[in-house]
This record gives sequence, structure tokens and C-alpha cells, in this order.
Amino acid sequence: MIPVAVSVTVLISTYLVRVETMWRQAPITAAIVIAAGIGSGSAKIGIGRGLHKVAEVLFGCVVGILVSWLMSRIWLVRRPEERARAG
Repeated sequence: MIPVAVSVTVLISTYLVRVETMWRQAPITAAIVIAAGIGSGSAKIGIGRGLHKVAEVLFGCVVGILVSWLMSRIWLVRRPEERARAG
């Protein structure tokens, strides 16, 4: 019953409630973590899988931030006036 309730909650919170796109990721991530815990027969295994999913999400966030920072250093965005003078 819990997986169905979580799925319905995620669908409602992501598609029916009008919030910014970035805020929609939180319930989806929570559903993935909860589903990983529910899928196993043991509480210890479920907690371990849930923590592993959390670590994957955090790693993805760190990689996204690093790539964004690196691209901001490599690919500089210039103002239109600067582009007109340079081009």
C-alpha cells in the first residue's frame, strides 16, 4: 500500500500543484529513496539501499555544480556590447 501512496503523492505534487520545476525533483527523489527501501525484505538492507540512493543523488548534485562552475570559467558569456566590439 505504501508504494501506491507514495506514487500518487509524487504524481499529485509534481503535476497538479503548480510549483517551480526545480522543486518538483524533491518528491521524485524521495520516492526513489523510499522505493529502494521498500523493495528489500530487511530493514537493514532497505536503509542501506536508501542511503546509497541518497549518496548517488548528492554525487550527481556535486558533479552538476562542478561542471557548471568549470563551464563558467571556460565558456565566458560576454555582454552584447562586448560581442559587437570583438566581432
